[in-house]
Amino acid sequence: MWRLPWRWFWTLGLVLILLVVGTSNYERYLATSDRPADAYPVLSLEGYHRLLVVAPHCDDETLAAAGLIQAARRRGMDIRVVIATAGDGYIRATATWFRRPPRAADFVALGEMRQRESLAALAHLGLDEKDAVFLTYPERRIGVLWWSRWDTPDRSPFTGRTRNLYPRAFQFNAPYTGQALLEDLRTLLKTFRPDLIVFPHPNDVHPDHRALSVFVRLAVAMEEDQDSDYRPRLLGYLVHYGRFPQPVGLKPQAFLLPPRPLDALEEWVQWPLAELDVAAKGAAVEEYHSQLKVLGRFLRSFVRQNELFALQDAVTSLGIVDGAIWQDPEEVQRNWKGTDGLVREPVKDNVIRWVAAGADISHMMLFRAGDSLWVGIELRRPPTPAYDYRISLRAVFPNGESTARVGRWGAVRQGEWEERGRFLWYRVDLEELGSPTWIALTAETRQGEVLDFTAWYLLYLGK
Repeated sequence: MWRLPWRWFWTLGLVLILLVVGTSNYERYLATSDRPADAYPVLSLEGYHRLLVVAPHCDDETLAAAGLIQAARRRGMDIRVVIATAGDGYIRATATWFRRPPRAADFVALGEMRQRESLAALAHLGLDEKDAVFLTYPERRIGVLWWSRWDTPDRSPFTGRTRNLYPRAFQFNAPYTGQALLEDLRTLLKTFRPDLIVFPHPNDVHPDHRALSVFVRLAVAMEEDQDSDYRPRLLGYLVHYGRFPQPVGLKPQAFLLPPRPLDALEEWVQWPLAELDVAAKGAAVEEYHSQLKVLGRFLRSFVRQNELFALQDAVTSLGIVDGAIWQDPEEVQRNWKGTDGLVREPVKDNVIRWVAAGADISHMMLFRAGDSLWVGIELRRPPTPAYDYRISLRAVFPNGESTARVGRWGAVRQGEWEERGRFLWYRVDLEELGSPTWIALTAETRQGEVLDFTAWYLLYLGK
């Protein structure tokens, strides 16, 4: 029987090692900008009076904004920290803490523990229990509430619960639905009326962060629609994105720098931390005992000389195009008026997208023509039926009711699509949707697994 020479196995092993090392180095390269920290302007708190920090999980509020919270407190600002989930769905942390395959009661106990950890952490920052609001929705399910459980209760696969039953719950016994979460956020906006809101960055890749980001923007947009004088400043913070932040581990003398793909697309600002603030943030992070056992190096990576925020808007503006749109992409862009409705997406932001150019989304174009909404996605290479391209839409009405829809192009076709060069255009009949006031949308490409996806963009269509 013929066998491969041993040197072939050694060669193949060496090639695999080089691929792994090269991929790892590329991911680290993408995770941080090469600009110096002083290239990012310093956020000003002048003129702000009420700070709202919205966190998906117990610890995100400290990782993202511990320094900003301390500075706002010294300036006499009112502060509220809102934590959306109960922290009761992290299998690895629960199993590690209880040293056994976790049961429903263990997940509940971990949730209660994590809420206490956040209160202990916030005490280091000068806040007390009255400054914290725990919504206690199920961890790892915010994306489910947003997309498939808008008005029918979700059941946590970890705790088995369908309602907010924690003693600290903001709305005790509220159902696990997207509509209830949206109403909670709107209630907080109405009563607290923050003029500075810190919340998850739309491009954060964690499903809870990404979904909570659009929940917050929708709540703000709905409040702005009711009160034209209400225009809070929105700042997005990043926790999960590739190998961000770099370098990993406790580096209190280092600076946070944004990931290279996002640095090129947005305006970032920073908040420098005084020496005492860095120390207090480090002490606050150490209060998350349940998380440090499994994520210690990652959590400590946010104890740096600064905190980073990207300037955000609640809604994305729609564009205007003269004449017919069924032309080459270059002609569409030539007819585009200004930058409204044109959204740049990060490209080559991991190895898979760098290789699969036909799945890598580079731009979105959004405009309205009468009762039609047109969504264009541009790819680095022309689209191919080998990939599954999807546009997911959530239509929202002023009373909080909502409907969802998916359009697909590829081997399976759903909805009205047109292919032009590197563009796929998808038409949405707004009248058929009931003429909603807002539409949230995202695009993604798949080949079995998701290869690329955009943030959720929120569009205002008018009353």
